[in-house]
Amino acid sequence: MSEESGGGVSPPGDHNELLRAAVRYAAAASPFYRERFARLGIDAAAFRGVEDLPGLPLTTRGDIERSNWDFLAAGRRAVREIVSTTGTTGEPLFFAMTAADIERLAENERRSFERMGLGEGDVVHLAVTMDSLFIAGLAYHSGLARLGAAAVRCGPKSPLRHLELLRSLRPAAVVAVPSFLVHMASEARRLGIAVEGLVPKALLIGETVRNEDFGSNRLGVLVEEAWGCETFSTYGITEAQTAFTECAEHRGFHAHPDFVHVEVVDDEGRVLGPGEPGELVLTTLGVEGMPLVRYRTGDMSFIVEGHCPCGNRALRIGPVIGRRGQKLKVKGTTVYPPALENALLRVSGVVNFQIEARSAADGSDRVLVRVGSERKDYAFADELRSTLRAVLRVTPDIVIMSPPEVEALLCLDGRRKKATFVDKREKKRPEGGTP
Repeated sequence: MSEESGGGVSPPGDHNELLRAAVRYAAAASPFYRERFARLGIDAAAFRGVEDLPGLPLTTRGDIERSNWDFLAAGRRAVREIVSTTGTTGEPLFFAMTAADIERLAENERRSFERMGLGEGDVVHLAVTMDSLFIAGLAYHSGLARLGAAAVRCGPKSPLRHLELLRSLRPAAVVAVPSFLVHMASEARRLGIAVEGLVPKALLIGETVRNEDFGSNRLGVLVEEAWGCETFSTYGITEAQTAFTECAEHRGFHAHPDFVHVEVVDDEGRVLGPGEPGELVLTTLGVEGMPLVRYRTGDMSFIVEGHCPCGNRALRIGPVIGRRGQKLKVKGTTVYPPALENALLRVSGVVNFQIEARSAADGSDRVLVRVGSERKDYAFADELRSTLRAVLRVTPDIVIMSPPEVEALLCLDGRRKKATFVDKREKKRPEGGTP
């Protein structure tokens, strides 16, 4: 099936018309937008499309935290699924989905899997949960069903259980968090099990595996070297009920123009052009339950210039550089935690880690890095210091612990997503207020 068709979902039509319909629907049906637009004197009926979008207010995470259920545009009897964010950057946000929203979600992933070269009859191993209000598990499972492929719903089981299933079923692809695949490969080596070539393709979720030039970062390289597979990166966001996925060209993440409108803005909310890094802002198209207009995702990226060599002319975004609210300023150097994570993974012997930020007396940020490793030799500590100094220009505080001790900190309170970055700074930088 083409990008524009499939499974009963209407073809995209005119993107501007879809955008007009989305804004007008939100203004009419969502209590939050109805009140906000009325208060600001915004006439949604007069909204023309992309050219008028910068005149609409931005929606922030704080808006949803304060008024979560005021975003519900469909009647409660129409709700068929409730999902939530992980809560790693604040209180969990809840999103109600209608039957049509679930179909839209499935179609989003059908296209994404098809873009990877998967199709009817393929078997795909899902190393992600469908529990805990996790939208991605629902998306992948329903997307594979829509594609006509078979899902192996293993979920968050032990590495050995995953290895048993992979060896028995020989899937065409696996969907997993990349650091878990690295851990699984390590366990396989310990058990004398060869994994290279066991899985031809891997869709890697939840962690960045691409540099800004689209090449694999250290985490991506570790997966590729261990498994000998082709990796595909993705950017998914619960709030927009949408995911952007790479094609076989690996030159950015494709948007679905009938599902989402993409902007990138600077700290003041001004719209930036292609190639300029800033904060991703998304407007959902075709969402019934909880539509969003100009939602500040908090994720820093950029719109990729030109068209993809694969022939698809839809907009693409680049890899996520980091979270806007997690930007670190250390002695005149600005850096995002993923840059430190990528550097740590280059050091042999690092099993896991947690980065913690606190406020320093001089107004800058103080960074503490807890490293899980079996190595305790001086050479290891020296390599950690020099590697991190190259990124931060100063040496952060480093504590070497056992891997289980760090793992316990990463999974504190039973959180779904590991807390590789902990922000304990006194004053969080504002997310950008809206009227």
